[in-house]
Amino acid sequence: MSVLDSEYFRALAPRVVDGSASGFLAQLDRVAGCAHPVRLTGTIDQVDTATGETRRTFDTTGMPDGVILVPCGNRRASVCPSCSYLYAGDAWQIVHAGMVGGAGVPESVTAHPGLFVTVTAPSFGPVHSRRSNHGPAQVCRPRRGRCPHGIAAGCHRVHPDDDPLLGQALCPDCHDDPALILWNRAAGRLWKRTVDLTYRRMARTEGIPERACRQAVRISYVKVAEGQARGAVHFHALLRLDDATTPDGTWAPPPVWATGKLLAACWRWAVTHAEQPCPNPRTYDLPSLTDALAVLADGGLLDIDQRPPTTPSLPAMTVARWGEQADVRHVRVEGGELTPLAVGNYLAKYITKSVVDTGTLDRRFRDTDDVHARTPFLTPHHARLAHTAWRLGRIPELAEYGLRKWAHQFGYNGHWLTKSRRYSTTFTARRITRRIWARTHTPTCEERIPVDAWGRPEDDDLTVAMTNWRYQGSGYKTPSDAWLALQAADQARSRREENRRVPLAA
Repeated sequence: MSVLDSEYFRALAPRVVDGSASGFLAQLDRVAGCAHPVRLTGTIDQVDTATGETRRTFDTTGMPDGVILVPCGNRRASVCPSCSYLYAGDAWQIVHAGMVGGAGVPESVTAHPGLFVTVTAPSFGPVHSRRSNHGPAQVCRPRRGRCPHGIAAGCHRVHPDDDPLLGQALCPDCHDDPALILWNRAAGRLWKRTVDLTYRRMARTEGIPERACRQAVRISYVKVAEGQARGAVHFHALLRLDDATTPDGTWAPPPVWATGKLLAACWRWAVTHAEQPCPNPRTYDLPSLTDALAVLADGGLLDIDQRPPTTPSLPAMTVARWGEQADVRHVRVEGGELTPLAVGNYLAKYITKSVVDTGTLDRRFRDTDDVHARTPFLTPHHARLAHTAWRLGRIPELAEYGLRKWAHQFGYNGHWLTKSRRYSTTFTARRITRRIWARTHTPTCEERIPVDAWGRPEDDDLTVAMTNWRYQGSGYKTPSDAWLALQAADQARSRREENRRVPLAA
C-alpha cells in the first residue's frame, strides 16, 4: 500500500487541499492531541504605557479554521488521556514537593514528621470482594445459608482483578443504598472533624489548651479521594507537622514534642471517635426492589407464592463514621516505612480515575431521562446507587445537600484532590510555571528572551496586554481531525515515555 493510500493521509487530505495541514498539525502538537479542545477566536494587543500606541501581536484569523485550540484540562483519563496525564503530573509535583521540597518548598521539610493514612467507609451490606489487603486474593465471602430475601449469603469464588462482580452487592435489598449516598455526601465534613479531633487529642495528651496547640503546630495535608468498586469513597492522605508560628512562604519544623508517634496515636484516636451528623435515610421510606414486588403482588400481577419476604429493618444511620479498615504508616526520606517517591506515585495514580471505568458517569445528569438513558450502561449495583441518589434529591428535607447535582458521583461532592493551604505548591503555580517556560524557551528547549511588539524585552512596566477571546465550541469539527488528534496524543505519549527513559540511561 502506498503512502497516499494510508489512513493517515486520507484523514489529512482535506487539510492538505485547503493548505492548513502544517498549521493544524502544529496546533495538535501544542495541545498534545487533547481529545476535546476548546476552540477560541480572538486577538492579543499590546499597549505601550508611555506613548499609548497599540500594536497587535496575535490574531486567530490566520490560523487553521480561524481558531486557536486550548486544551480541555479534564483530569479524567476516560475523557482526555493527554490532559489527565498533565494533571497527574501536577498532582505528583504537589504531593512530592510537600515531602522532599521543590517548587518553592525548602528541602528541610524532609525532617518534618509525616504520615501516610487511609480511611474508608463503613459497610453498608455484603459485596463481592477479593479480601486481599494487598496480598493474595482470598475466597470472597465464605458464608453458608441465605439472607432474609432468599439470596445466598456467601460467595465461594476467588475473584480476579477484572471481575465485573467486584463491588456488587450480594443481595440488593440487604445493601443500604441510601445510607451509602448520604455517607458519601458527608465524607468531606467527616474528614474535617477528624482533623479537628486530632488537634484536640494532641492538646489533651500534652496537657495544653487546644488553642495553644493550634498556635504552636500545624497539620498540613494533601488528600486524594478514591471511588471504590462498591460506590463508597475513601481517602488516602499525607499528613505533615509544621511550626504554626511561621509566616506564609516558610516551613519550619514543629516543636520537639510534636513527633510522628504523637501524630499517629492522636490520628488513630480521632478516626475511631469522629462523627458527622447526617439525616437518617430510613425516615423518607424510599421504595426498594422488595417493596416494588410487593406492590405487584398486592395488585394481582404477581403470584402469591412469589411475594417477597418482608424486608428486615436496617439500623438507622444518623451520624457518619469511618469504617474499620484504616491504615497509618510513617513517611520519611530515610528510615521510613514509605518513600516520598512511592507515595507521590500512589496518590497521582488515583487522581485521574473516574467514578466508574467506563466513563458513563463523567458528567452530571441533566434530568430524569438522562438518568434512564445512561444507567443501562452501568453495573446493576452502580445503576441502583445513581437512581437512589437521584430519588433522594427530590425530597424537600434533603434539598440543602444537592444530591441530584452529585448523583453521578453517588453523592460525593468534594474535589478528588484537596490540600491544606500551607502544604506545598498549587495547580495555579504549576500552570504559571509552564507558561513562563513556553515563553522563554523554543520548541527545542533552547532559552530565548521574549520580546514585545516593539522588539524590546518583555516588561510589564512598559506594555499592557489587551486580550479579546470568543468561545466557538469544543471538540473537533470533523471525524478526520479527531482521528489525527488521537495520533498526536499517541506521539506525545511516546515522547514522554522516551524522555523518562533518557535520564535512566544516562
